[in-house]
Amino acid sequence: MRTKQVRPEKLKYEYELHVSKGYDRIKESDFLQFTLITTKIFRSFIYQINVTPKIDLDNKMIEFVIEGLSAPVISIAKSGNALYEYKLYGYKNTEYDLKLVKLDVDKNMFKMKITKAGIKLTKEPAKKFLKVEV
Repeated sequence: MRTKQVRPEKLKYEYELHVSKGYDRIKESDFLQFTLITTKIFRSFIYQINVTPKIDLDNKMIEFVIEGLSAPVISIAKSGNALYEYKLYGYKNTEYDLKLVKLDVDKNMFKMKITKAGIKLTKEPAKKFLKVEV
């Protein structure tokens, strides 16, 4: 008698992007913190997400191209989500186009409004491969 094969649940999103405001005491400047994590938890290593940022503040465009994962340099086994962090300095309190591209596969366009009070998503795509939290 064969046992039933157990498969993990399919996740709704492949990534989560957390956007928050911060202040750098050394540079004495405000910044936007973008933290991209995988929803999948890896058992052996905490991988790094390879991302190429393309920032054009004059045209109000923030783009991140997700290229894939890479193994960490340290060989100590540790479990967790893959991670990428980016700090954006010199932003203005206005609305930005936020474009996230999964290399040669998919892209999502969001609009986010930055105010003194905080960050708000004003537009989201109907079909998306990631969840944005502000």
